[in-house]
Amino acid sequence: MAISEKQRQKKLGKKTKKKNQSLAKRKKEGTGIILSKRKAVSYAAYPLYECLMPNGLFKIGIGSVLISRKAPNGLIAVGIFVVDVFCLGVKNASFKVLTKFDYEKQIKESLITSHEGQAFEAVDPACIKKLLEGAVAYSEELGFTHHPEYKNAKDIFGDIDSSSCPVNYTYGKDGKPFYFRGPKETPALAKKIVNQLHEHCGEGGYDYMLMVGEG
Repeated sequence: MAISEKQRQKKLGKKTKKKNQSLAKRKKEGTGIILSKRKAVSYAAYPLYECLMPNGLFKIGIGSVLISRKAPNGLIAVGIFVVDVFCLGVKNASFKVLTKFDYEKQIKESLITSHEGQAFEAVDPACIKKLLEGAVAYSEELGFTHHPEYKNAKDIFGDIDSSSCPVNYTYGKDGKPFYFRGPKETPALAKKIVNQLHEHCGEGGYDYMLMVGEG
């Protein structure tokens, strides 16, 4: 039975809508919005792609490090860690899976921008892992806890042995913890952190920097 032009257009409209929804879903997955919810450990066996850290991390005290792997389908799985080597350890962590294009444009360009053009250098993955483990241990000694997503994101390291890294990392500044308030830390939180340092380190056992007027 022949269909009318109106029915044909309606059928075509449904087909187009379904196609657009499918394309939107694939695009969303490619930018890591859905895939980032997967467990990092499921990508730990894939070949390493990049391991990067800012070359002035221990001068500035805080920065982002990352480790990435390339999946057989070409997607890039990446663990990103904001680490405070002077005091708080891993302040933020995330795991994402993106297309190579989005990895270069969204992740790497964003890192360079947030570090005000500071150069990043390729580092042995064992050293990135050792750096993070040491920072977490140091902060825990001071009574702080790492970011909740660290547990998942760190699994991207897989069976990499941090003890094979020859570098010895020294945490703190001038031999003791040094806290400076980050842009996302409220005055109340900053005061809580300083009080905790005082409790664990005692008078003169730590240093801190706050904004003028924050006490």
